[in-house]
Amino acid sequence: MNVSLSIDSFPLDEDTTRDMHELLEGLPTNYETVLNAPAWRMPEARGFAVLAYMEGSGLIGFATCVDIVGLHHYEWSAIVHPDFRRQTIGTALADGISYGLQQREAESELAVFIEDEEAAAFLASLGYVADFKEILLGASALEAGGLPEGVSVLPYNDEQSELAAVLVAAFDEEVLSVMVHNIEDAGREIWLMKKDGRIVATATLIAEGNELWITAFAVDPKEQGKGYGQAFLRWCRNHAFFKEKGQVLLDVETTNDAVRVYEKAGFLPIDTVHYWKRKEMK
Repeated sequence: MNVSLSIDSFPLDEDTTRDMHELLEGLPTNYETVLNAPAWRMPEARGFAVLAYMEGSGLIGFATCVDIVGLHHYEWSAIVHPDFRRQTIGTALADGISYGLQQREAESELAVFIEDEEAAAFLASLGYVADFKEILLGASALEAGGLPEGVSVLPYNDEQSELAAVLVAAFDEEVLSVMVHNIEDAGREIWLMKKDGRIVATATLIAEGNELWITAFAVDPKEQGKGYGQAFLRWCRNHAFFKEKGQVLLDVETTNDAVRVYEKAGFLPIDTVHYWKRKEMK
């Protein structure tokens, strides 16, 4: 079996991304999310792909690795065409990821795979252990939407200290580095829900193809249970409609109680995504 591997930094060229999409189109599961497909052609994306070509068959597998928020923390995933699995192609792709991470002096990494037994066995064989799970949820764009009386949603306008207070209260201080990245990234829109001039909730929206992603979604803990979260989520779906997006996506850890809030706002589970970390050596 004559297989050649190469490592290409983002943005990838048009021919390469076409080959990657063609490989994925023939599969029964949609892997584009875990493989960060929108980032492949983005000049500002910090990441790379490991590509496995076989003479006479073309692209038979690939892995992608992305520094999601520009903090030298990388997430990677891989896919091999079913006809070529169990032939060490996946292991070779993972070795390419390890090499690329070393070259980029990555500070940490997580492997991200849609949950299934085959992926779990593969990652365990590489020395990874399960870390946590997230549910990917989606909802269609909503043509009609309204807000509670006295509530407005406005774009972020340099209210950094107020925004930080809400995010830290909802998460912890580690979220501040993500907040700064969201502020600095021109492709991310930060929106604030306000009541009587005070921030009660926030969300960052990212447009990718036909989809609108919600991230850094938070409701001030003092304001929870008042319907602001569901109202904001419906507003996001309506915002997606006006941006001519077909679907709104978000992910949340399986242990997070907010899953019920998302489901009440019309978001339905799509996949369970499993995050894996390298086993610590004793």
